[in-house]
Amino acid sequence: MMDLERGRVAHAVPGRVRIKLDPRALEDERGERLRRSLLAVPDVEEIRMTPRSGSIVLVYDPDALTTRSLIARLRDARLLALDPPDVDLYAQQVPLSDTAQGIRRTFTGVNARLSEITDGKWDLRSVVPFAFGALALRSLIADPAVIGAAPWYVLAWYAFDSFWKLNQDHVVVEKADDLTKHADGTNLKEEE
Repeated sequence: MMDLERGRVAHAVPGRVRIKLDPRALEDERGERLRRSLLAVPDVEEIRMTPRSGSIVLVYDPDALTTRSLIARLRDARLLALDPPDVDLYAQQVPLSDTAQGIRRTFTGVNARLSEITDGKWDLRSVVPFAFGALALRSLIADPAVIGAAPWYVLAWYAFDSFWKLNQDHVVVEKADDLTKHADGTNLKEEE
């Protein structure tokens, strides 16, 4: 069994975590053993290591794991002892203004009605990017040589970007202390 490497979460979004370690932990055979061990963790799909900076990027299945459960799984497998991040992994939620709440209620209603009318085939998360994509295609076909107020490639980017952002499952970590627990709820600090 490998020695437990200490590190910290530098950055995390659903499906991807960047971990910083002592660069020596990633050198030579030691780093290769760690890479193979991390790839063997269920639901971890890809590992990218940069030995010079001591950085590891873990790409995992966000449908199977949250960042918190991945950290617990790495700890339980005795691969990495990760310090909780200095701040929350995801931006803190700021209470919505009355105007924002009204807009959200309106679009939630429109989304529900659209889904109902189309028997669940369409919702705003798919219609908005589709509309941007259609505008991009129309702009490209109409006059590919002219760059107008919103060129086709900008609309294409909006289509991709809005689809990506609207279809992400964002997990909010309420407290950094939550990352000091195993998946079963037992406290990691008690073991040390």
